[in-house]
Amino acid sequence: MNNTDLSQNEFLKPSFVDQNFKDFFNRMGPYYNCYPILGQWKNFDELKVDYSKSIVDFFKKNPDAPVSIYVHIPYCAKLCYYCMCRLHVSNNRETINNFVKVLIKEINMFNNLLKENKIVPNIKDIHFGGGTPSHLTVEEISEIIQNLKKFTSIENLAEFSMEIDPRVVEPKNFEKYASMGIDRISFGVQDFDPIVQKKINREQPFELIESLMNNNLNKYFKGVNFDLLYGLPASSQETFSRTIELTKQLSPERITLIKYGHIPKKVKHMKMIKEEDLPDENELPVIFVDSTKKLIEAGYDWVGIDHFAKKTDQLSIAKQKGEVYRNFGGETPGYTKDMISLGPTSTSGFGNYYFQNTYDLKEYRQDVNEGRFPVRRGYLLTRDDIIRREVNFSLQCNQVIKIDAINKKYNIEFKNYFKKRNGFAKKKRR
Repeated sequence: MNNTDLSQNEFLKPSFVDQNFKDFFNRMGPYYNCYPILGQWKNFDELKVDYSKSIVDFFKKNPDAPVSIYVHIPYCAKLCYYCMCRLHVSNNRETINNFVKVLIKEINMFNNLLKENKIVPNIKDIHFGGGTPSHLTVEEISEIIQNLKKFTSIENLAEFSMEIDPRVVEPKNFEKYASMGIDRISFGVQDFDPIVQKKINREQPFELIESLMNNNLNKYFKGVNFDLLYGLPASSQETFSRTIELTKQLSPERITLIKYGHIPKKVKHMKMIKEEDLPDENELPVIFVDSTKKLIEAGYDWVGIDHFAKKTDQLSIAKQKGEVYRNFGGETPGYTKDMISLGPTSTSGFGNYYFQNTYDLKEYRQDVNEGRFPVRRGYLLTRDDIIRREVNFSLQCNQVIKIDAINKKYNIEFKNYFKKRNGFAKKKRR
C-alpha cells in the first residue's frame, strides 16, 4: 500500500454532480482548521497547564521552529449579518484606541516572557485578522507593528498579511501599510450582487472594489486575496456565476471560496437573514463545482478544499511541492506549522498544545491589565491526535496521503492502525 491520491478532475465532471454527491456535499460535519476541533477543547482550569511554561518549553525544545503570529482586531464599523466571527461594532475612536493599548500590553507580556528566558523566536509570518484591522488608524497599526518588532524581524518575514474592509479603507493608506512591512492584503468581497449585499448589510458596489484594485496595488503588495461566500440570501447559481466572472476580471492572486453556514441559534445576528431567502441546498454543490471550473479555466490552481491561487503565487507553488498546510486562518504555503495568537478570541497552536483567549472584552482587558495571559481553554494533543491531524491536513491540503512516510515517521502500519480505531468508534456508537 503506497500513497493515496484524490484527483481533483473527478469532482469537476458533470456526471459527478448527481444527487448522491449533493447529499454528501451538504452533510453537516466539522470544518477542520485544527484537529481535534474546537468543541473538544477543555476549559483552561480543567486542562491544568501553565500557558507561559508551555510557550517556554516549546521554544526551548524547538529553538529554530518557524512560527506564525496572528493578531486579532475585534472591532468593525458595521455588522454583517452573515459573519461568524467574534466582533464588536464601534466607531468610537477612544474605545478602539483603548483596546489597542491593551493589545500592546499583551504583546509586551509575550515579549517579556521571551526576554526573561533568553528566547529569540524565528517568526516567519504575521497576519492581522478580525473584525476589521483596517478599521484602525494608520498610527494604531504602526504602534502595534513597532511593538511586534521587539521580537520580530519584519524585513525577514516570508509574509505579512492584513484583512481589509473595502468600505472603510482609505486608498492613500495602501502605501503606508506597505511601508510598515505589510506585503499582502485580503478584501472581504463575499458577493458582488447588489441585492445579496443589501440582505447581508454589506453594500459595496463592484465599482468600489474595482477602484481599490486600480491603486497600483501590485506596486505595494505581492498579492491581493478575495474572500467569497456562496449560499447567501437571494443568491443563486446565476447570480454567483456573475460574481465569479467579476472576480476573474479583477484578477486577485488568491481566492477563498466558502459556503455560508446559517446558524442563527448560535449566532444571534444571523436571525436578520430570512431562511426563505436562502438558496436551495441542492443548488450549493452546483454553485461550488461551477465556480471551481470557472476559476481553473481562468488559470487558478485549486488548493486544498476552498482556496484558489494564481500559478505564480506562493500558495500555488506550495501546492505543486505538496507543502500546503492549514492553520486557523485557512490554507497556507506551509512556511510555518506553529502559531501564537494575540488578542481576544484568538487561537494558538504550537507543539502539542492548542490555546484560545477569552471571547469577553471585559475579561480580556482585566486579565492583561493585571499581567495575566487571557487564555480560557485549550487542548493537549496525544500522539494519536498528532498522527490523525497530519493525515487529515495532508489529505485536505494536498489531496495525498504519503502512507509509507506516515508509517516510517510514527512506526505504525497505516491500514491496521486506522482500522482498529474505526472498529472502536463503531462499538462506541452502539
